[in-house]
Amino acid sequence: MKPSAKVPLVFKVTDYVERDLDWEAAECRGLGIKFAAYQLKAASAAEIVAKVKDADIVLVNMAPFGEEVISKLKRTKLIIRHGIGYDNVDVAACTKHGILFANEATASSEDVAEHALMLMLEAYRKKRVQDEMLKDWIRTGRWSSEKIAPLYRLAGKTIGIVGCGNIGSRVFQKIQGWDTKILVCDPYLPKGRRDELEITHTPLDKLLKESDIVTIHVPVTVETRGLFDAAKLALMKPTAVLVNTARGPIIKTQDLIGALKEGKIAGAALDVFEEEPPKPRLELFKMKNVILSPHVAWYSEEGGLDIRRMIMQDVRAFLDGRLPRFVINPDVLKSPAFCNRRVLK
Repeated sequence: MKPSAKVPLVFKVTDYVERDLDWEAAECRGLGIKFAAYQLKAASAAEIVAKVKDADIVLVNMAPFGEEVISKLKRTKLIIRHGIGYDNVDVAACTKHGILFANEATASSEDVAEHALMLMLEAYRKKRVQDEMLKDWIRTGRWSSEKIAPLYRLAGKTIGIVGCGNIGSRVFQKIQGWDTKILVCDPYLPKGRRDELEITHTPLDKLLKESDIVTIHVPVTVETRGLFDAAKLALMKPTAVLVNTARGPIIKTQDLIGALKEGKIAGAALDVFEEEPPKPRLELFKMKNVILSPHVAWYSEEGGLDIRRMIMQDVRAFLDGRLPRFVINPDVLKSPAFCNRRVLK
């Protein structure tokens, strides 16, 4: 059944990156929903629970949502993750306690794919070294390519895409005109989607050995956490570069630093870090063969509006007794715990 008209539905936001949520507040007023937003990213579990325990719907960005929080949300029916990744949310705990969990899986796909392309080119064409060359040229008046050698053209090289979901597939489509060979590692991609994209699955080790650029587009899971360790990095070409716009914990930072220092790979470009924010003295900041950006791949003005609209569309769907578009834990729909609190038709 739908929520009772006599008891206003409560929608609360734990933390947000927008300049304000005035638009969301106005939308909720029009729908008869009680709305409140907080900045609880660094709050304790007890503080988070105290603020959102009376919410029917909770929107979470980066606040930690583990068992300690989720188990105490007795009224909550739906948790929505602001964005694609959801490693800060304990999905098993959501299912255990009968709470539907959804994300906005396609909200920033275009933006992250564009950012990945930028980092791929910057890393492969050694943009940071070019900056140093320019400074030297200005200072000395002498032009020299000594610092940047060897530099290779991209045409004819091989690009390996690890993960070909919403973002990886956009990267795949965007680089079709780059005159490169493309390898894709995604054993979970449905056959219909593989046929649609006209790709075949390449085992990860083979992809790493053959690729000149490797770009990562997988979520953090038990399988992928620490996937790129010293052993995997050692498989790559000494002239290859590694790009990560997915999640930081997929790469073991110290192993990457070691591979870069020892010349096992030529460079790396990262938008995400194993620990965020990264420590100021992180050695990656000093390395000339590393390009870094501040976990901003998801952002654009258009993307920011898209995700806000998508979240409110999911809230309206909930009001109408429908499911959000991207349910992460569909098994919860069969659980007694969910049935006892559900408000869906």
